[in-house]
Amino acid sequence: MGQQQLLLLVLGSVIVGLAIYTGVQFFDVYQQNNERDVVTQQINILVLDARKFAAKPTFLGGGNGKFTGYQPPNDLANTDRVRIYTGATEGAVIFTGFGSVNGTDGQSPVHIILQYTLADGKSEVEVIN
Repeated sequence: MGQQQLLLLVLGSVIVGLAIYTGVQFFDVYQQNNERDVVTQQINILVLDARKFAAKPTFLGGGNGKFTGYQPPNDLANTDRVRIYTGATEGAVIFTGFGSVNGTDGQSPVHIILQYTLADGKSEVEVIN
C-alpha cells in the first residue's frame, strides 16, 4: 500500500508541475501577442498623424504632400510600454516600434517595423520578434 501511495504522489506532482508549466507558457504567449497588438496600434496612430502632416501645406507646418520633416509627437512615440522610432522620406515613412515585453526569443523586446507609402497608401508590416 505504501508503494502505491508514493507512486500516486509522484504522478500527481508530475501532473501538477506540467499544468503549471503549460499555464506559464500560455500566459507568456498571450502577453507577447498583446504587446505586439499594442505596438502595432500605436504605430497605426502615428501613420494617421504622418498622413495628416503630409496633407497640410508647408505654411501650416505640414509636408505639402511629402513626409520629409515629419517628427511624431513625443507622447505618442514614447510611452511606458512602447518606443517608436521614425524615418521619413518624401514618399514613405518607416516606423520601428519596440515593446516592453520580451518577444519569442525571450531576450529582446517585441519589435515591429511598418512602412507606409504615400503614393499607393499601403502599409507593409514586418514582425521581427
